[in-house]
Amino acid sequence: MKKLVLCFLVSASMIACTTKETKTEAKTETTGSITTTGPDVDLMKNSFTYFANGDWANLALCYADSAKSFHNVWASKSDTTVGMSVQNIIEVFKKQRELIDGNIELGRNIYEVVTMPDGNKYGHSWNEMSWTSKKGVPGKMVVFNSFGFNKDGKLTFNWPIYDTKDVVNLK
Repeated sequence: MKKLVLCFLVSASMIACTTKETKTEAKTETTGSITTTGPDVDLMKNSFTYFANGDWANLALCYADSAKSFHNVWASKSDTTVGMSVQNIIEVFKKQRELIDGNIELGRNIYEVVTMPDGNKYGHSWNEMSWTSKKGVPGKMVVFNSFGFNKDGKLTFNWPIYDTKDVVNLK
């Protein structure tokens, strides 16, 4: 009898310690894509070149009329005040440019556009920029940027994240 109870306890312990295998099915309707070439990538590249050269008119043409720019902030649906219109951010850029000697130099850059399964497109860039202030002080930064695209081939938002320490030194 003791052997029977011992066998039962050992069997019960083994069954209790065994993990159940759960089967799940992943449904994928379609897949998205990533590219580093094409008109959307060119649009992002051009926007940075226009910015670096102070070509404000062509920079504005890259963006949809309702586009917003969110610099170093976390945008939310409940707080729409953190985003600035592209025209307003260009005015800020113009004032900063008055403190820079010449154009901004673009160094190494990486661009990609992700097309989601639903057709929405998002761009990402990593841009190295450097400049010299009119006081002769060099500045440098790397900017990570996220963009949205509309069906007309315009940028709908711009969300750059960067360290401001060298920008603050312009003043």
